[in-house]
Amino acid sequence: MPLEQSIRDTVRTYCTKDLPGDIQWHIDQFSFIEDPELRKRLGRAYYSARYISKLMEALLADGDEIHAFVKFQIMQYASIYEAVISYLLWSRYKDHPEVKALQTHKAYKPVSALGSQTSMKYGDEAIFPCVYRDAKTPKNSIPFKDKVDCAVRIGFLDEAISGDIKRTYELRNLAHIETEAEKQIEVEITQSRASYWRLKPFLERIVATIKEDEAR
Repeated sequence: MPLEQSIRDTVRTYCTKDLPGDIQWHIDQFSFIEDPELRKRLGRAYYSARYISKLMEALLADGDEIHAFVKFQIMQYASIYEAVISYLLWSRYKDHPEVKALQTHKAYKPVSALGSQTSMKYGDEAIFPCVYRDAKTPKNSIPFKDKVDCAVRIGFLDEAISGDIKRTYELRNLAHIETEAEKQIEVEITQSRASYWRLKPFLERIVATIKEDEAR
């Protein structure tokens, strides 16, 4: 059974009264995202993370009760950082030399350099002629930490907060129960707060960088 309407109204009021704005305000913080669907989902993720934080505060959650609230916030903020950085790298900065370098790796490519009747061996193993050349790295195969470092080199991410953003993402990826148990990981409220406090300078730096780029 749900709580009485008056209690529900009180909780909702508590959870929203100190937020800087409604969900549209949170969506507008991502105005530099030209994809409207992505912009809407980023804003909703930001709003829901803040709402859950206030709900945790309203309930005065303690001990193990905090775990679900903190874990949810870290997942939301990590997803926001990942989506924004990836979007910018492969939209606004897709032709930047740093992005091109990020997408390139060296790989061995077999070539038909010998006649069909020719074979070579190293011990009992066959040797095949190859060339060592540049190859394109699939976006999904690039580690997030490398994307963060690329964003720092381009200039739309401040190196001073890049470590905390990487840590937030690591905590999200280590959120599987088996991994948590094996590595004895405990997500803490200080980590979710750090994820929140880094978001404002993260967005401000992006907006400022874009303005500088457009003024050139």
